[in-house]
Amino acid sequence: MLKTTNYIFLLFFFLFSTRVHCQNLDIHKNIKTIIFKSSNNTDSFVNYGDSFELSFDDLSSDEKNYYYQINHFDYKWNSSKLLKSDFLKGFDDLRIKEYRNSFNTLQSFTHYKIKIPNKDVSLKVSGNYSISMHLSNGKKIFEKKFSVTENVLPIQISISKSNIISNIETDQKIKVIINCGNCSELYNNSSKLKLIIIQNNNWINSKIIEKPKYVLSNKLIYDDIYFKAGNEYLYFDNSNINSTNLRVYKTTLTDLYNNFLVMDEERKNAFYEYSPDINGEFVVNSNSNFDTDLENDYARIFFNLKTDSYDFNNSIYLIGRFNDFSINENYKLKYDQKTKSYKGSFLFKQGFYNYKYAFNNNLNQKEHQYFEGNYWQTENTYRVLLFQKKTNDKYFKIIGTNVVSSVNIKN
Repeated sequence: MLKTTNYIFLLFFFLFSTRVHCQNLDIHKNIKTIIFKSSNNTDSFVNYGDSFELSFDDLSSDEKNYYYQINHFDYKWNSSKLLKSDFLKGFDDLRIKEYRNSFNTLQSFTHYKIKIPNKDVSLKVSGNYSISMHLSNGKKIFEKKFSVTENVLPIQISISKSNIISNIETDQKIKVIINCGNCSELYNNSSKLKLIIIQNNNWINSKIIEKPKYVLSNKLIYDDIYFKAGNEYLYFDNSNINSTNLRVYKTTLTDLYNNFLVMDEERKNAFYEYSPDINGEFVVNSNSNFDTDLENDYARIFFNLKTDSYDFNNSIYLIGRFNDFSINENYKLKYDQKTKSYKGSFLFKQGFYNYKYAFNNNLNQKEHQYFEGNYWQTENTYRVLLFQKKTNDKYFKIIGTNVVSSVNIKN
């Protein structure tokens, strides 16, 4: 048990109000393992001037011609007023030239990769972006959103237990301090500021803070910002695809490898149990393969959720970074009357994955509901982005960012 806990810890350290809603295109079922990677990170935040790459697998394995397009957005993910020439140096809508076929795998696939900047295009400004993949006929296959940041202003973030009695066991309170020197030059009638706080790099779990609570001569203070703390992510490890492993209790071989996970149970009314996770992310890895991009195979992962407190007429989905935390029909589970549980099997590339079970709130389709409960002790990361738009600017730039973990949360 100690060995398993240490293993998860290593993975964790390796990865290091109004809701913002990102319109996520339903990803084609043949597209898997979309990975956005900047110079030092596997999240979707890039320092201005740094490079990044986007890779994905196409399980149809027929070497399609994919073309990429880059677009710029405001802090709410509405299209900005910039022309392509305002935010791009060079041209997009070009074919991806770097692709390779899988090697020695039961599931054939083609692995595609695009790096930015390249000889054809680079980014000129900060802000919110997306890079989307299209076929030669113009059909959009998927879209990946990311943010390019300028670290002009230092930002401090502190996390504490909620001070509201009704939410003291379920919420986390965020305080943000912008050290702006002469704040009258930053926060005035000719400059719009928008503060975005994102929980666990998931834009669905984010808030827009319109104005600071306190304005001092050298500081802007944003306080009393509350998030539901949630619970630690569930996880599995199928890096050894042909044997049992972390939470994989059985493996069989048919046309593909089949990995069966231990049954998951609803945790809403349970006690908080510390279980280190990687906040919804995943890592493609293997103990034996040299080139994990091409040699890591795909397995059917069988999920099983036991719950007695949900309306069986509604749908339950699997979410995590592997599908950008979005409700997606490709990851829908079905109710099994015989076992009184929800079941589903989905293809995952060899690696270590975090996941949760989710469903939509009938009154608010943008808000996800979970079977995990909310516990103030939960370890979450909080990313802060400070957007600015001056009167003469045509777009919102990101002039500051920081990210902290609640691992040392204050009581």
